This record gives sequence, C-alpha cells and structure tokens, in this order.
Amino acid sequence: MKIDKNSLIPFYLQIEQQLTEKISSKELKPGDAIPTEAALCEIYGVSRMTARKAVDYLVRQGRVARFRGRGTFVIDNSDKQKAVLPLDRHFSSTEIAEELHLAIENQVLEFCQVSAEAEIAALLNIPVGSTVYFMIRLRMLNQKPFVYEKTWMLAEPFPDLTREALTQSKYAYLRERGFSPAGSTKQISAELPANKIRQALDLSRDEPILHARSLAFFSDKTPFEVSDIYYNQRDYRFSVEARC
Repeated sequence: MKIDKNSLIPFYLQIEQQLTEKISSKELKPGDAIPTEAALCEIYGVSRMTARKAVDYLVRQGRVARFRGRGTFVIDNSDKQKAVLPLDRHFSSTEIAEELHLAIENQVLEFCQVSAEAEIAALLNIPVGSTVYFMIRLRMLNQKPFVYEKTWMLAEPFPDLTREALTQSKYAYLRERGFSPAGSTKQISAELPANKIRQALDLSRDEPILHARSLAFFSDKTPFEVSDIYYNQRDYRFSVEARC
C-alpha cells in the first residue's frame, strides 16, 4: 500500500480512501481490526498525526469504532440506512417529513431585516440597499441536524412574515399568500465549513461538507430568495437526478 506524495490530496485522505476501499470490498469485514496508528505510520511512511487523522475520519464516517485497550474495528452498518435527500428539488419541510417518515424541526437561529448588498441585490434583481429578510435556519430530522441554511429573501411582498412561520414550512406560508415557488438553481461545491456552521451541524474538524448557493424563483421566473445551504452528509445521502 502506497500514497502519492506528489498528489494534492492530503496524505490522511489517501490513507482513508484506501482503507475505505478495503472495507467496501469486504477485504476488511465487520469485526476486523484495522492497522494501528503505529502500523499505518510504518506502512505509509507518515507521521503519527497523519495516521491518527485518517483513522479519525473513518470513525466520523461511522465505518470503524475505537475500543480502549483493544484497538479500532470495522463496524457492521448493513442495517443503518442513510436518509436520501434530493439536491435537485427544492423540498419543503412537510414534503421531507412525509417522504422520509421522519420528524422534522426548523430552528430559527436568526431573523431580521437588512439592506441588500450588491451581490444579493443583483441575484434578486432589486436595487442595492433594498430591504430584504435575512434568516438562518437549522433544519433537523429526528433531532439530528441535516441542513444549515442562510437565506436572503424579498421583504416587500411578505410584510407579515414572522419567526413563527419560519419554524413551520416557509413555502406553505408563500402558497397561502398566493405565491407559487417553482424551483431553484444551485451551484454545489465541497468545502470545509466555518466553525459556527460546523458546530451547528455537530461535525468534527477537518470534515468537508456540501455547500449549495441556491437561487429560488416563482412560477413567473421572478427570483425571491438566495440561500447558502450547508448539508450534513454524515447521516444523510444526497442525490441528483440526471435527465436525457
């Protein structure tokens, strides 16, 4: 087993990927011990810190578990299915709860009115300085955080929007007032989150997550909100449907 020391991929991720392949191919089966950190140092020619980060990453993914005084062993996850959430659909809280049969909760961490800066104003097609709602919501499934969402939303059409409405379904609120959300466009990337977001999603350090910049629009193609959405992929899988 070797790592490519000229690669841009960090050494610990290369080690993690090789161990993950062994677990996926059943070369390492549930109950098998993986090499110790000292052994990984010897095998790959890396520091103890690098070996520890590789094992930490596997632990965070739920592939292995540490047992004091015994070692680190592969876990049987065959009966643990991750909920699959679509990235290519602008889902509401109610739709998620009904589709996955899971209890959902929207925690509103921040809600206020702000002046739209140039980037947000351009996306929403409004003058710079226009009043918009700014909100941060932490969305929970079965009491586990799955999405951290920062949103800038048109304020003028929705003068009676409240924090309480945001704890329910925001899209249900919009439909009740005669607006028809039709979809969104998303730009998706993988990145290391800021500490505030990482802590809200209950993730460990150095754990990359999916980030989507979303622009949502009504049926007449009018944009009404811009969102930065951060997804917790530790407990959930996310899908995209490709059409010909």
